[in-house]
This record gives sequence, structure tokens and C-alpha cells, in this order.
Amino acid sequence: MTDVAVLIVSTKVDLATDAVVQRLRDRDIPCLRLNTEDFPFHDTLAYYPEVTPGNNHWLVCNGQPVPSPTSVWYRRLRTPSTPDGMDEGIAMFCRQESRAALIGGIIGRRTRWMSHPSAIWEAEYKPYQLQVAAGLGLRIPQTVVTNDPIAVRSAFDMFGDLIIKPVRSGHVVKEGAEHAIYTSRLLAEHLDELENARWSPSIYQAHIPKKYDIRVTIVGARCFAAAIDSPSDPAALIDWRQTENPALPHYPIKLPDALEATLRQLIDELRLTFGAIDLIETPEGEYVFLEVNPSGQWLWLDDTLQLGISDAVADWLGGESQP
Repeated sequence: MTDVAVLIVSTKVDLATDAVVQRLRDRDIPCLRLNTEDFPFHDTLAYYPEVTPGNNHWLVCNGQPVPSPTSVWYRRLRTPSTPDGMDEGIAMFCRQESRAALIGGIIGRRTRWMSHPSAIWEAEYKPYQLQVAAGLGLRIPQTVVTNDPIAVRSAFDMFGDLIIKPVRSGHVVKEGAEHAIYTSRLLAEHLDELENARWSPSIYQAHIPKKYDIRVTIVGARCFAAAIDSPSDPAALIDWRQTENPALPHYPIKLPDALEATLRQLIDELRLTFGAIDLIETPEGEYVFLEVNPSGQWLWLDDTLQLGISDAVADWLGGESQP
């Protein structure tokens, strides 16, 4: 195995990883991609916490030593399928042990991270994001995170119409099939069903009228912003991801300098080097913070607007200077 400049922890099905790997190869920057669904049922690993006589390797995958990387891209994890005939409880144990060995082995590397797993895990907590954003002076919607039907009704009385979204995961598995959970609207006619709210906490927020949805992608010192004309499609009005319109209008934009500076400060405060931030621009031209995804998608923006986000990620991983 040749020297590795970039170590990538990702999955086989992530197209954004494919795009960045191709750009690293175009730059002749060696990289090693570890697809997490391959461990432990397909690939093997050996982690050595210290160098000892006769062994100068820290990590060995499939019998091949992995040189110490100059940067690590912790992109995302994917759970491997249970092998035929294996008890599901045993498979879960094997997956958990494998993840602990793989991630536990790499998180101590003193190198450049996009981003460190501990920072990503912390930043994925949406209530925490909202607290940090508000503390930096960003406007957030009036919010309550609760499973108390009384608190939900009180929020409806105070805020008016609400939107509801998950606290953490946007996916649920029901009867073996995975379903997306989109942001939805809570109206007066839904109040009679509030007892069901107690089964899981959710984020309830005042409904904010939109001029545009804004996606801001921060890569190191670089900032890319796009406006999404979600009000042009009724299906996209509350959650633009629900649209089936491949031509939903997108526009590259330049954020106000003060807002961009605060968003950079937010990413720094969360100890991230990459973040996909969702905002609303109101009809009055105000910007409202919704959330940040520390491992968010961006490839459709490169495809639609040629923003160059994939190039920026490859530049950062390869150690090239940033403007």
C-alpha cells in the first residue's frame, strides 16, 4: 500500500465521497477510503495503540498497514447487513464492537480532521445547535423541544401555527422498511391528537414565512451559499426535500458579511471544519437559523450551480491553502 495522505471514513453509497475521491486522484493525492459497512463481516482490521519492537504500524486493514495520514475525513457511517443465518443480537454485538474498534482506533490521531468524530457527535444534537446559534446572536424560531402534550398546546397558543421535526434522526424503520421523516406543519385540527406526542420528543417551532430556503455550506475557510425557491412549489413549502420537481429553482447568493461571519463563528464554536447550514430568508429579508448538519449533502448544489464545493473539500483534505 502506498503512502496515504488522506484517510476517508465513509460508505460505499455516498456519491459525495465518490466526487471528492475522484478530485483527490486528479490531484495525485493518495487516499484510502474505508467503507464502514465492510466491517466486520467482510473486511478485517487490527489497531495497535503503541509502537512496539517488531511492529511499527498503528492500523492494519485486510492485512495491509495504513501509514499515518496527514488528514482524516470522517464523512459518515453505515451499518452492515446481518449475514445469513446469524442471530440478530449476535450481529448487533459484532457491529458495535467493530465500530468501537475502528472509530476508537482513529480518533486519537493528531492530524487535521474534517471533522473530528467527537465534534460531529456533539453538533448533531439539534437542541444544542439552537442554543449555540442563539447565543451568537442568530435569530432562531420560537422553539420548544418536548414530548409533553400540554407544552405543545401551550406553544401553539403562544406561537400560532407550528412546524414539527425530529430531534435527531430524519429516518425511521417500520416493518423492515426505511421511511424519511420530513418537517411538517401542526395545525389547529391536529390538536385533538396531541396525546400521541408523548411517545417521542420532537422539536416544535413557530412557523416562519419564507421568501427562500437558504443552504450555506462551509468548508474550512470557504463559504458557499444558495437560495432555494421553495415557495414556488407547494410540495416544497414546508420541507423543500419533499419536492418531486427536479427543476426547483436554485440561485447562488452572497450572504451579508455580518451573517457570514457569525455562521463561521458558529462552525468554529461547534469545533467543525465542515457544516451544511439551513436558514430561512423571510419576505422582509431577515435570516432565521434552522439547523446545521455536520455531515450534510452538497452534491446537488455542485451539479445545479457549479459551486465547487467538492473541489473545496478536496483542497482542504489535500492541505492546499484556502482564500
